[in-house]
Amino acid sequence: MMIKKFFQLILKKVKDFLSDKYGGNLVEYALLIGFALFVFFILFSIISSIIDWTLGLSSDFSDLIGG
Repeated sequence: MMIKKFFQLILKKVKDFLSDKYGGNLVEYALLIGFALFVFFILFSIISSIIDWTLGLSSDFSDLIGG
């Protein structure tokens, strides 16, 4: 019985926090920051794979030329 009241209290606190204008803004900003980090890591992985590809091409070209 005490555990049920504890979970109800936690649920009430979370609902109050999310319905508050400051808590809602905090959640929105956290989601925006998470999305920005996700996009950053995708772009970083694409750029690093392009750099690896060009380095591989340059080493293949130098091997072809004989240098």
